Amino acid sequence: MIQNKSMNYVGEEIDVYKDLIRKLKKLADKYSIQYALLWYIYLRKDVKFGELYKLYNYLSNNSVVREATVRKQLQQLERKGLVRRYEDKYVALVDPKDVEDLFDRDRSKVGRIGAAIRHLRIEQKNLKVSPGLVYYTKQVIEAAKELVRKGRRSVALDLLTHTLLPLRENEILWLWHGDLFVYYTSKTGAARFRAIKSEEISKLLRKLGFSEGIMIFHVLGHNEASRIIHKLFQRGPYSWPWARSVSYGLKQIGLLQEIDDLYKIQLKRMDNRIELTLWNLYTKELIASYSIDWSGKELPEPLKDRSYVVATVLGRQHVKQEIEVDSYFSKWSM
Repeated sequence: MIQNKSMNYVGEEIDVYKDLIRKLKKLADKYSIQYALLWYIYLRKDVKFGELYKLYNYLSNNSVVREATVRKQLQQLERKGLVRRYEDKYVALVDPKDVEDLFDRDRSKVGRIGAAIRHLRIEQKNLKVSPGLVYYTKQVIEAAKELVRKGRRSVALDLLTHTLLPLRENEILWLWHGDLFVYYTSKTGAARFRAIKSEEISKLLRKLGFSEGIMIFHVLGHNEASRIIHKLFQRGPYSWPWARSVSYGLKQIGLLQEIDDLYKIQLKRMDNRIELTLWNLYTKELIASYSIDWSGKELPEPLKDRSYVVATVLGRQHVKQEIEVDSYFSKWSM
């Protein structure tokens, strides 16, 4: 191979592959240094931390960064299920081409929880649960039951989606399959998806008469569900964050679980027909395949202005632990 002598941040000579380094620098500029690190680990098979530390500094235009900074970037790759550490070596678990959509430049720049309770089996689990969490969970489910009784199913589903599941006001639940929920998040501005599991919420939805599959019809009831959320939580502009925090309370007591697997989702629009396919990124195993006819005025994101989308689905919530604790878990602390 053609090798080139380059100087690292302390002036030591390191052997680098000229073409590889050029490509890694382009990846770092276009996406992030983290994505470049993933590519390097993938190509080199197993890489020691020291080698990655030198590479990180090299890609940082020779500025000196702390080891803790590089370890944090590698830990984020681990949490996403993209690499695994064995002692002081790192190996890639995926082909970087398959997860390119996880690394958008804008994100890189920012650095980046009665009858209702029985439905969710909180009492049977003998858990210490905040009375506030019990109260709001009960209020939400009773409201949803009444909406279903009146035939306003899309409103009921939207209400449940934005309280018992961790979806923000403008996020879309695309798929319910078994105990798995896959939703679109527009937080980063890219076509991103998250997945979460809950046996209890799946049982609740079945008890309310909902069927598994593509769930985007909940957006048709969003305006009315929004009014109900403001009425239930009564916190003015903070009603939506409070509504979403219920899901974090449920997560805190183990009724929502994050997922270690990574998935790929494919969405296709053909006139009014929508097809969804989900498969395991690691094993390529088909997980789910559904189609529906859409009669709404416009399709929800990310098919609003597109007819075809393929994206990676993360099973880990990209929320810093301190933010999760201070902003969400603290509302339901005992």
